[in-house]
Amino acid sequence: MARQIVSSRIVLLLTALGLVLALSIGATLAVGAILAAMGDAPASRVLNWIALGCAIPLAVDLCCLVLALGVNSLSDPNPPDEG
Repeated sequence: MARQIVSSRIVLLLTALGLVLALSIGATLAVGAILAAMGDAPASRVLNWIALGCAIPLAVDLCCLVLALGVNSLSDPNPPDEG
């Protein structure tokens, strides 16, 4: 077994963090939409900014995940068998 440059725990952490951030963005936007429908525009605007604040770390996390998986795939000297 070849030594991996990026640990599988780091890949798991990045994957879990991406999932949590995506779910939190969705929940925040949903609550903001409910508040906007109830007529509370300032609170809805605040929640939209909070969701945007969560979207930036999500983008960084996904970029790091793609880089980690790319480095792991390039460091594997034995390609998988095709068949």
